[in-house]
Amino acid sequence: MIHIITAENRRHFHHALMEMHRQRKAVFIDELKWRLDEQAGLEIDAYDSADAIYLIESDAPRAPVGASARLLPTTQPHLLGDVFSHLCSETPPSGPSVWEATRFCPAPETPKGAPRHDMLGRIIAGIMETALLFGIERVTFVANAALGPLAENAGWDARALGPEHGRGRERLRAFVAEIDTAGLRRVRARHGIGGPLIRFIPGALAHAA
Repeated sequence: MIHIITAENRRHFHHALMEMHRQRKAVFIDELKWRLDEQAGLEIDAYDSADAIYLIESDAPRAPVGASARLLPTTQPHLLGDVFSHLCSETPPSGPSVWEATRFCPAPETPKGAPRHDMLGRIIAGIMETALLFGIERVTFVANAALGPLAENAGWDARALGPEHGRGRERLRAFVAEIDTAGLRRVRARHGIGGPLIRFIPGALAHAA
């Protein structure tokens, strides 16, 4: 299952969030060599704010973390608007119904190939389910040359916001995806997902989970 973690229930997911930040450090800094800040073995940036919604794939709040992602409102500071706006041919999409998906991170031990592709499909389905729950109509994201085609062809209605640009050793591109139930059905069908993946435990109940 994929847990939705917001400011309301975050205090009950401390273990999962710390594991997420450790995995982000292992994947983005150690493996991919991104030039990001780390704190005590954790990758945490300025956008890990109270407004962020985290999606963490795990059987329970204190079970091992399989994958994670972050959603940010575009009405607040976010990566596409602040750092990657040059990837967009026009002004980056923003507004109350537009959110940004960032920091998709599989557990470091996840085998490459099909297992990671399947995991990306589940996370995209989880993003769409969460977006429908919160009234989000579009989701933006930035992807490298390896991830971009997989995300673009995952089943949702996604389109590039501009051409690829080089950043260090990587080629990056910005995308926007429409959120609707038809797209969610396509993502589920393409990735063999039988039904809803997300779970939201309100703050008052999370402690007992």
